[in-house]
Amino acid sequence: MSHRTHRPVPEQRRARHRLVQGLGQAALYAASATLASGLVRELLYLVHTSVSSC
Repeated sequence: MSHRTHRPVPEQRRARHRLVQGLGQAALYAASATLASGLVRELLYLVHTSVSSC
């Protein structure tokens, strides 16, 4: 038994909001993955240069 005080949001708007949230999460994940891969590449480059210089 649901007793909501506020009027229900139209399903279309709710779906759009969910889609926007999903896109935001995907963009955040992609950005963090890109940043992580860039850091790993930089780290590997530094290790390679330090190993080859010895």
